[in-house]
Amino acid sequence: MDFANTAPNVLSIVSVGMALAFVLSDRRSMSSRMLAAALVSISVSIFANTNWVEPVDPADLPPWSGLCALADALALIFSAQWLLYIRRTIPAGNLDTRAGDWLVRWAQGFALLYLLASLAAPELRATVFLTSLDHWPPAFPPAFWLFAIPVMLSMFSMALVIRLIMFRRPEPSEAIRLLGFFVGSPLIALGLVLPPELAAYTTSTGLMSLLVGAVQYHVLEGQKGGFMKRFMAPQVADLVRRKGLQHTMASDTLDISVVACDVRGFTRFAEAMPSRQVIQGLRSYYDRIGTIAARHGATIKDYAGDGVLMLLGAPVASAAHADAAVALACDLRREVAPLLASWSVPDLPLGMGIGVATGEATVGIVGSVSRLEYAAVGSVVNRAARLCDAAAPGQILLDAACRAAVAQPPADAQFEAEPPMTLKGFDETVAAYSIAPANP
Repeated sequence: MDFANTAPNVLSIVSVGMALAFVLSDRRSMSSRMLAAALVSISVSIFANTNWVEPVDPADLPPWSGLCALADALALIFSAQWLLYIRRTIPAGNLDTRAGDWLVRWAQGFALLYLLASLAAPELRATVFLTSLDHWPPAFPPAFWLFAIPVMLSMFSMALVIRLIMFRRPEPSEAIRLLGFFVGSPLIALGLVLPPELAAYTTSTGLMSLLVGAVQYHVLEGQKGGFMKRFMAPQVADLVRRKGLQHTMASDTLDISVVACDVRGFTRFAEAMPSRQVIQGLRSYYDRIGTIAARHGATIKDYAGDGVLMLLGAPVASAAHADAAVALACDLRREVAPLLASWSVPDLPLGMGIGVATGEATVGIVGSVSRLEYAAVGSVVNRAARLCDAAAPGQILLDAACRAAVAQPPADAQFEAEPPMTLKGFDETVAAYSIAPANP
C-alpha cells in the first residue's frame, strides 16, 4: 500500500466530507442519501485503486483485488438511484415515465456488468483499463472495451435520464444540481483511466462541479423553503421538500376542516385610503394570519384580497383537524382584531368574520407541468366560505359537522346554537353554531 499518493488520498477524504455534508444538510431526504452514498463509493474507489491496485505489479495482485471495482460499480448504481429519486419528486404531467425508469435500471445493470468483468479478470482491469491513458498515443486493446463499454453505457444512460428529467421543467434549483452532476460525473469517471497526476485534476474538477451544483441547490431550496412556509405549515413544507410535490400532494379524498376569514368593511377602507397604506396593511395582516396558521398546522390555500382560506388535515392527514380548526379560528379572532383596530378610522371600522366547516374534500395538485396549484374541491370548502360571508364582525360560525367532530374545544370559548341558515349555493338550510368567548 502506497500512502505517498497524497493527491488521491486527499480527494478521497474530500469525497467523504462532501457526502457527510449532504447527509447532515438534508438527512431525511432519500435523494441526498443516495448522492452521499455515491460520493462515499467514489471515495473508496479512489483510495482502493490508487493504493491497492495501480501501484502493485499485476503479477502480485491478490485474488480479491477485483473487489476494488465494487466501489466503482456502487458509485454508478447509487448515482442512478439518486436520479430515480429526483424523477419521483418532479411532477410528470402527461409525460410517459416508463422510458426514464428503464434507463435508470439499464444504467445500474451496466454497472453490474462492469463489476462482473472486473471480478472475472482483475489482472486485465489493472493492466489494460486503469490508467490506460498514461501514455500517448493510447492503446485500446479489445480487453479494454470489456470494462470501458459497460461504464460508458451506464454513464450514457444516466445522461439520457437527466435529459428526460429536463423535459419535466424542474425548478431552477434542481436543474442546477442536475447540471453539476451532468458535467462532473464524466470527469470523475475519467479519473479511472488517466494517470494519477492527471486524474487528480479531472476528479477534483468533477467533485467541484458536483459541489457547486449541490450548494446552489441548497441555497435556492432554502429560499424556497422560507417562501413555502409563509403559505404552508412548516411540517407540510418539510414533507414537500423531502418527498416532492407528486408524493405529498397526490389527489385523494380526505376528511378535512376548512377555515375561511374575511375583513368586514375592507372595500370601503381600500377605496378611501392611499393604496400604499392598504398594501402595507395587507402585508401585516397576512403575516399575522400566516403565523397563526403555522402554529395550528394549517395550509393556506388561497389569498384573495382580504380573504384567506385555510385547510386542516391536508395535505398531511390529521385526526384532530376539527379541534385545530376551532382553535385556529379563536386565535384569529383574538390576535387579528387588535391589528384591524389599529387600521380603523372613525368612519371606516374594520372587523373580521370567520367560517369553519368540516367534511370530505378531494385534494391534490391541479394545473400544468410548469405551474401547479394545490386545490381542495368539495361542498365543505363552499360551506366554510358561505359561513364566513354570513358571520358578523368578530363572529365565528361553524357547521354542525365541525361542532360534532370537536373533541376538545378551546378552554376560553363556548358553542352557541344559531338558527338554521340559508346560504348561497345550498338548497337546504344549514345548521350552524357560533363560538362566543367564555369570558367576553
